[in-house]
Amino acid sequence: MDLFIAFFLHATRENSAKSFIRACNVKWLGLRKDDINQLIPEECLVPLKPRDLQIAKSLMSSEILQHKEEVAAMVESGRRAEIEALYCHGYDYLGKFLAMKIVQANYL
Repeated sequence: MDLFIAFFLHATRENSAKSFIRACNVKWLGLRKDDINQLIPEECLVPLKPRDLQIAKSLMSSEILQHKEEVAAMVESGRRAEIEALYCHGYDYLGKFLAMKIVQANYL
């Protein structure tokens, strides 16, 4: 989330419009709300910190952000999942998961 925020804030600054245009094809791989519901055990979820909530609410009020439902689901649950939580399925699962996301074009 921090990487996304850094990109988002940099790209939306007044003098950085060109950066956003050049980087508009960035794809974000990771856990989506359906992945979390299906693959991540409750004990692997991390409670949102106040800063996480602040960032999420700021993102949801942005006109640029698409897929706001992903952020809204995180805020509603009060928890987030790190992609490393997939290691609960074995150490080779993370690589397989990312490869599957790329092949299926299931990214943001």
